[in-house]
Amino acid sequence: MRPRRLLIVTAGLLAAAVTGCVQEDAPLAPARRPDISGTWVHPDGPGGGGLRPAGGIPLTPWAIERMKAEKPTASSDFRETTDPAVLYADPNGYPRIQQHPMKFKLVQTDDYVYHLWEYNQNWRQIAINQEHSPDAPLTWYGNAVGKWDGDTLVVDTVGINERSWLDTAGHEHSDKLHMTERFRLADANTLEHVVTYDDPVFFVKPFTTRRLFKRQVGDRILDHSCLENEKDSALLVPTIGDAGR
Repeated sequence: MRPRRLLIVTAGLLAAAVTGCVQEDAPLAPARRPDISGTWVHPDGPGGGGLRPAGGIPLTPWAIERMKAEKPTASSDFRETTDPAVLYADPNGYPRIQQHPMKFKLVQTDDYVYHLWEYNQNWRQIAINQEHSPDAPLTWYGNAVGKWDGDTLVVDTVGINERSWLDTAGHEHSDKLHMTERFRLADANTLEHVVTYDDPVFFVKPFTTRRLFKRQVGDRILDHSCLENEKDSALLVPTIGDAGR
């Protein structure tokens, strides 16, 4: 009986060793990330999302002179504004679109976070755990890549063209603008968005802003478009309703 018992014990130890090896070599389950998906809006409404760094925006002397020539829509005749989003119906660009009082939606997947704005149906995508494309063209919303740092999504954004303003007040930027963004759930219904702006052409030093957005009930965002339809209204073809007038 002793040899048989020895055989059973040996077999058991061998099975345990094999099981241990399998468990050790098995891939680890991915860490559970917070889900920032949802529809969000700035609680202060219009103007609540503007650039408001604690120490002001540290403009270079050249940027100050340029800003003196700008005519924001809110402080000048609508027909004389130099705001490109109003004058040319250009896209708001990033980060200005993030300051708009209308809702936006975040859609989180393993490989991308999609940033969708209700205003003018603008969007951008944030590639997760990827590198910036070296040959990516300059765009209105930039080349964004992100990674998770604990409970915070850290986004590195470059490649934004210089044709947009940072806000409605006339603060410009160059195509050297580099933003480091941090998205974090402050609580289940509050999204914190901290952004550090770095642009050696327009800013003496980097500066940081912080905004809080509130979760909206339901994920629906509306169909919205702002078009410069009236500028050449005299050339428009009459509609069926105008026939015979």
